[in-house]
Amino acid sequence: MNLKERFMNRLAGKEVDYTPVGCTTTYGVVDIMKKVGAERPLADTDPQAMATLALGYVEAGFEWCKAMGWDITPVSEVLGCTLGEPKIDVQKFIKVHPYADSLDGLAYPDNLFELGRFPAYKEQFKILKNKLGDDVAVFGESEGAWTAACNLVGTEQFMRWTFKKPDQVRQVLDVTKEVVTDVANWAFDQGADYYVFAEPSSSPALMSPRTWKQFVQPMLTDMVAKIKGPVVLHICADTDMIIPFMCETGVAGISIEEKADMKQAVQVAHEKNVRVFGNVATATTLFNGTPEDCYQETIAALENETDFLAPGCGIAPGSPLVNLQQIRKARDDYFKIG
Repeated sequence: MNLKERFMNRLAGKEVDYTPVGCTTTYGVVDIMKKVGAERPLADTDPQAMATLALGYVEAGFEWCKAMGWDITPVSEVLGCTLGEPKIDVQKFIKVHPYADSLDGLAYPDNLFELGRFPAYKEQFKILKNKLGDDVAVFGESEGAWTAACNLVGTEQFMRWTFKKPDQVRQVLDVTKEVVTDVANWAFDQGADYYVFAEPSSSPALMSPRTWKQFVQPMLTDMVAKIKGPVVLHICADTDMIIPFMCETGVAGISIEEKADMKQAVQVAHEKNVRVFGNVATATTLFNGTPEDCYQETIAALENETDFLAPGCGIAPGSPLVNLQQIRKARDDYFKIG
């Protein structure tokens, strides 16, 4: 069984010999950039540099590979958001919310895949698929439709609209969900094996479970039904109260942070035939902890029966590579590999 077969079998709920290790959000880490010779900001826009950094997954001991860059802003960018310029240790970020004052002009963009970084992503997919073939799973990722909507309007304002202007919430989502659905299907056409929706703006830290169930769950359910491959949903913070709702959207997997209860999440998810990714802490353990801290937290995630051993969120650029390598080391020791 090769790495891709192990990954895809586990995602389908089949038995595998040991837990796959990787990162299902972003791993644009400075130590990896330096090691492979592909640094931001070039690796944000140049297909070859982007692919070289993506192939740096092996430096961390990971077992699957990311396409589509190192941030979660590509959809927001083509819909009109102004982005801040990246540095080696800073991702592209939302600088201006173009529809904060009015929704006039908000529409599905013409020639979507000729805009923004999509032409570069297309070339990156070609490079990765030529290099990896059917041996390693490759995934695409972008912000989800809810987070894209928050980026267009401003998160605080969009959350207020859920109470005061629900029709305007739906007006924005009608556009973002169509675009993100098409982007996911485009990624599968380029060779992606699965697709990640990063939805940090739908976190329980920002909205109630009731609001999530009212707006986000039906939106995601509709989208996933139209997507031609498996979808993994990543949401930050303590997601315990919404994990049942996340698993009812039709996704193949959910990605959770360390604030969520892995053991409970696995139990709930498996009842709904959903797999769980996570959840070694990124902001604390991997970024600031010792290698031993990382090793022990990884063992805890395995004991709590995670399906895919991964950081709980996108890895901070300044995280030491030796810390990331402890995830694979702990997995290998746990399963007595090698």
